[in-house]
Amino acid sequence: MLTRKMLGQGLPALWTERLVLRSLRQSDYSTLSELFSDPQVIRYVNRGSQPTPIRARRLLNQIRSSSAKLDSLHYGICWKGSEQIIGITSFQHWNDQNGTAQIGYILNRSCWGKGVATEAVQRLLEFGFAELNLCKVEARCYEANVSSERVLCKSGMIYERTLPSFVLNHEDGETPDTLLDVKVYSLYREQHVRSHWENRLQTLVSDKHE
Repeated sequence: MLTRKMLGQGLPALWTERLVLRSLRQSDYSTLSELFSDPQVIRYVNRGSQPTPIRARRLLNQIRSSSAKLDSLHYGICWKGSEQIIGITSFQHWNDQNGTAQIGYILNRSCWGKGVATEAVQRLLEFGFAELNLCKVEARCYEANVSSERVLCKSGMIYERTLPSFVLNHEDGETPDTLLDVKVYSLYREQHVRSHWENRLQTLVSDKHE
């Protein structure tokens, strides 16, 4: 199991069929700044009445700060064979004592609809349960963010509850007509392990009949 002290030396790279998830570098922040400057990309992130550039800058500062303190573990998403990041996926509010974290993801709009977010989230979940000894991972998405909810469902996460009219920052000027309900999804280690073996068994049965 990886400890907080070990992760302080750097995050291990994670591989999938098409992607590499790696720790963020100083040179990545200019790319992230451009990514967060797309209003469609951060439409449901750091919501509020402030202009997109201010919200983008605030999000970038949050990532820097939480990375430095290891409050969150942020991975840059890259295509295999490329160093250019196309998004990030993170374990936020990581509590290594309780074995809990909240998963999140942001992806360049040019990569939407290609299964990239699902592939990255599934790999991060595997890492969390196997290497960080997480007991439970939670995710939150606005009810209106259908694409994000689809990623959670495809990743095996299970709907838990809805938080009505969730507001990130009251001082941001949210009004009743802009408030959105938030859906909470979760996945426990036991559920993840069971799903893994069920998929393995299904694959073996399928191969046997081919």
